[in-house]
Amino acid sequence: MILSMEVAMVEDKALSMIMEKHLEAIDINLENMIESSFGHGSIHAFRESIRRFRALMFFFIHNIRLSDYRMIEFVSKKFFNMTSLIREIDVFESEYGSFMSKETLDKLSKIKEPLLERLVEELDETNGFRFQHVKIHIRPFKTQSKADKYQLLRQSELFNSFLEKDDERFKEEKYIHAKRMLAKKLLYVHGILMPDKSDLSDINEALERFQQMAKLLHDVCVNLRFVGHYKLDDEALITKLVLDHKAFSDEAEVQYERVCLAMRAFMDK
Repeated sequence: MILSMEVAMVEDKALSMIMEKHLEAIDINLENMIESSFGHGSIHAFRESIRRFRALMFFFIHNIRLSDYRMIEFVSKKFFNMTSLIREIDVFESEYGSFMSKETLDKLSKIKEPLLERLVEELDETNGFRFQHVKIHIRPFKTQSKADKYQLLRQSELFNSFLEKDDERFKEEKYIHAKRMLAKKLLYVHGILMPDKSDLSDINEALERFQQMAKLLHDVCVNLRFVGHYKLDDEALITKLVLDHKAFSDEAEVQYERVCLAMRAFMDK
């Protein structure tokens, strides 16, 4: 992948500073990841910094040039794909290493080694691309009151989207994962744009509990697919994963309903 681009300067100065700060954070975490030889924590920090920036883009999507939005989605997904399987193995070992046989641990190590080598090659192919090269066009708000109004309306729009529940699909992994991704976007946006809003504390606490439980469920599903794909013959591990899948699925729905209660209480004020 060869990347080299620079889009015209952001038009809204306040948002420009926020966007530039988070683009810089991605590059700092990218350098840290490389310097740490792709340690578990550094890969996680790099991916989270991309998610924070994408959450901002998602929140202001109505004011962002569509081509800019698609471009950053394309680029960030490229970097995500470079690290995805390595990250999955790291999480798998971190959460379930104590249930794995020595044979499973050895096999995971052998699977991961060429992935790390390929990651180095893929980063080389980016020709030193850095996210700070990217500038996003944002349609400016004429007044602060209009900016505040946009944030309230967009937040309400996303709350309503989260509250929409298809009971028949809620046990599906992809459906719950999509709700988790929205929960994380809201948490990022609240933390970046509304850090001092105490009336969001109940919602944020509920969102965090839900997204953590939905994460555990997603990780179990990923791990079970991994076991099948790589034919990991590890009875104790598989038994633990199956038991956790049922427990996490039930608890994720409980936590989702608690978020809904907090959101409805907030919106009814």
